Amino acid sequence: CLLGEFNQVILNMTINASHAIAEVVGSGANGKGKITITTANITSEWAEIRISDTGTGIPPHACDRIFDPFFTTKEVGKGTGQGLAISHSVIVEKHRGQLSFETEMGKGTTFIIRLPLVEVAPATTETALA
Repeated sequence: CLLGEFNQVILNMTINASHAIAEVVGSGANGKGKITITTANITSEWAEIRISDTGTGIPPHACDRIFDPFFTTKEVGKGTGQGLAISHSVIVEKHRGQLSFETEMGKGTTFIIRLPLVEVAPATTETALA
């Protein structure tokens, strides 16, 4: 496990969730949202982490692109479009896991991280000796 990079994923997801909630509740002092993080062993081979928010949800036109580098739904200067792209790379490529989401406009979004509980050997490259 690449702990530093994995921690960055959780931080990115939590920051995105807080931004989505802020769009719903605005700056009202009494406005509140909710971020929920749950963990589970879904099988003997996979663990799951769910990060849910009560924010705006992801617009349908953005769903196919949210893991693309530099794609953002935020206004100019408010986001780089790198957080979810980096998160996807860390989970899928470096940890051999899965990253998906469920969303409903006006209700919120849940990101689902699935990680193998058994170590998966990285792809190897053979080199010929000359």
